[in-house]
Amino acid sequence: SPAHKASFTRIVQEFAAIGYTIYSKVLNAWEYGVPQERSRVFIIGIFNKLYSQYCFPSATHGAAMQKTLEKCLIPFETLKDAIGDLPKPTPARVGNSTNGRNLEVPNHEYMTGGFSSIYMSRNRRRSWDELSFTIQAGGRHAPLHPGCPPMQRVHKDKWIFKPNQEGKYRRLSVRECARIQSFPDNFVFYYTKIADGYKMVGNAVPVRLAKEIADSLITQLDL
Repeated sequence: SPAHKASFTRIVQEFAAIGYTIYSKVLNAWEYGVPQERSRVFIIGIFNKLYSQYCFPSATHGAAMQKTLEKCLIPFETLKDAIGDLPKPTPARVGNSTNGRNLEVPNHEYMTGGFSSIYMSRNRRRSWDELSFTIQAGGRHAPLHPGCPPMQRVHKDKWIFKPNQEGKYRRLSVRECARIQSFPDNFVFYYTKIADGYKMVGNAVPVRLAKEIADSLITQLDL
């Protein structure tokens, strides 16, 4: 964005000054098998003495029936694909949690508490057959579970829960967020406060996307 252009240019110039060629691109995680919309800038620096050029990996997933000249892309993974088999999670108060252990599924607990006016300013629920919203580094802003009733729009910046059904709404659990970030269930997050669990998961680079980039580097640098 224009607000960050100067900083971005400085990063590129400073790396160039010490012998690196910089490649950058905005990648959306869902195009690499991650079940969420998540656009992030990736910056790759190749040391000039390696005499290598870099190309970011091509998308592996797309919309149903989407084709390229080279191959058919795999349909994107939905919320049902990612979390549809998980059992009912455990509620956890903000300052008191199980530390992700002693649960049938590690970290399968969700933050309770109210929903702020900022949270209720837009739709927070996606359906089972859709991609998730971006998983953020804060439990209070975790998306709603797709099994919740749809939210209702009151006006431009205000949404509400369906009247008389408010008790059916809950945030995604830490494990559900981790699955949407493409972490396997045997990757356990340890924390004292559940908010820290959401923070660790939300700040991570989605595993499948990270692997695609790592594999492309290994191949192109002939490591």
